[in-house]
Amino acid sequence: MRICYFIQNHLGPSQASRLIATLRRSQPECFVLVGHDPFAGQCSADDLRRALDVDVLQASEPARRGYLSLLHPYFDAVEWLADRGIDYDWIVYLSAQDYPTRPLQSLETLLATSGYDGFLRFWNAASPVNPWGRRRQGLIRYHYQYFDAPEWTTPALRLFRWSNRVQSLVHVHLVYGPRVGLRRKPSPFDHGLSCYAGFQWTTLRRECAEYVVEHVHSDRDLMRWFGRTICPCESVVQTLLVNSGRFNLCNDDLRFADFTGSRNGRPRTLTAEDVPAITGGTYYFARKFDPQRDARVLDLLDERIG
Repeated sequence: MRICYFIQNHLGPSQASRLIATLRRSQPECFVLVGHDPFAGQCSADDLRRALDVDVLQASEPARRGYLSLLHPYFDAVEWLADRGIDYDWIVYLSAQDYPTRPLQSLETLLATSGYDGFLRFWNAASPVNPWGRRRQGLIRYHYQYFDAPEWTTPALRLFRWSNRVQSLVHVHLVYGPRVGLRRKPSPFDHGLSCYAGFQWTTLRRECAEYVVEHVHSDRDLMRWFGRTICPCESVVQTLLVNSGRFNLCNDDLRFADFTGSRNGRPRTLTAEDVPAITGGTYYFARKFDPQRDARVLDLLDERIG
């Protein structure tokens, strides 16, 4: 069995280089592919390719938080692997700020013996009980169609945001830039298709990943809808796979992240003090790390990985 690690990167080469070296040391037979966003201004894809000695796919547009473009590098990677005939059985989707928490031979054993086709977090977006802790979050994200507003309108929209509480036709959303949403009916989720949400980072059998990309291209109406929602990167894959009924999915993404106190969807940066929590569960990866803030945490994880 062969695992492909797809690493989505917008930083320079140093952090991705350490992650790749650890993946290869722990699992020499793996295939590593990097998707790079040059619009972040850290370096070009060619610079990264020379520094890392791996295949690097350059994004054709900025990967914007809260937008569908954040998933485009993953879709491009699955197509690239198929076009070039790369042999792999599973694709593990990582950010360059991820790091393994245990020897990856144990992950290979899990994937080979579990009977599952995918490991990812998912929940019905319409449920009032959800990991967001906000009853209407699924409705706000995926049942409105949002349009970008000019940055200069932010102060006025911040004042108008009070109306979100008293009416349901228009919604002002400012977390990922100024956006105004209109409640449009019918939505794709009014006729038998259930909307699911989850987290962006997944571990999928090749058949699952290729199924997603096939339907991203074929179901244009659904993708146009998702293109004007908030955080479709946390719903497209879940919605397509769970509604298909074809795959045995485990509701566990095998990752550790701490969103305690987060108001912008970013997990807390982990340090050496977090090692007991990171290594105490059934996690195979954790995020996010910043070696400039605390490199010792990665050294401690290396001792565990071997």
